[in-house]
Amino acid sequence: MSSVKVEAVFFSVLALLFLGMIATQIAGHRYGLRRGSDELSGSSEGTAAVEAALYALLGLFVAFTFSGASDRLENRRQLIVEESNAIGTAYLRLDLLPAAEQPPIREEMRRYLESRLAFYDRLLDFRGANTERERADQLQQQIWSHALAAAARAPDPRATLLVLPSLNAMFDAASKRYAALRMHLPVAIFIQLLLIALCCGFFAGIGMSKRRRPSYLHMVMFAGVIAVTAYVILNLEYPRVGFGRLRALDIVLREQLAAMR
Repeated sequence: MSSVKVEAVFFSVLALLFLGMIATQIAGHRYGLRRGSDELSGSSEGTAAVEAALYALLGLFVAFTFSGASDRLENRRQLIVEESNAIGTAYLRLDLLPAAEQPPIREEMRRYLESRLAFYDRLLDFRGANTERERADQLQQQIWSHALAAAARAPDPRATLLVLPSLNAMFDAASKRYAALRMHLPVAIFIQLLLIALCCGFFAGIGMSKRRRPSYLHMVMFAGVIAVTAYVILNLEYPRVGFGRLRALDIVLREQLAAMR
């Protein structure tokens, strides 16, 4: 699946929600007209609390999903910086190993970082991404084995105390990013948000039924704001394919790779 296809899905959700809210508002307006303004005004005291609860619930869900998506995006950004720092530290500490042992390990670390970058570049190409991840995992094993053997032969005991923990931190940073890649808003919550938005649209239409013709400006504005908000939430949740892409921050890792050459 390409990023273009994923973005097309996002736009489809935007369009369907927008049209759905327009349709529910029109349906609510027609329902209110059939019931009659006198009947609606007589029952407004009983339904006002229900409508207020629905609108409050919609606001709560929007705030919850938007805040959660924003927090997860910021966490992913911090993890990129953390991994870059961990790789840079581990690469510098290789100086503690015997000089003859350093070149192959440094080369493996460069290949490892290239594979890490390639994994995220090909994230939507599932087969290609899995290939890059397997390659990175194999390089992890090679780097650890070679560094462990080199540290055992190093005359300076600091090699074991400093090099190996830094490599472990480098591998942990990659694991954290793998885990963060799977942390998203549950689909059930997002679907519930959409359903509540449609219900609110229906009640908004009923509220306009005191006039024979509804306010289309208010309909479009209400539907547009909710649809765009849902679209932004999706982009924050999946920043590798939306407008809030993390690829711009990958430059930190690319600069680290350039410094390792």
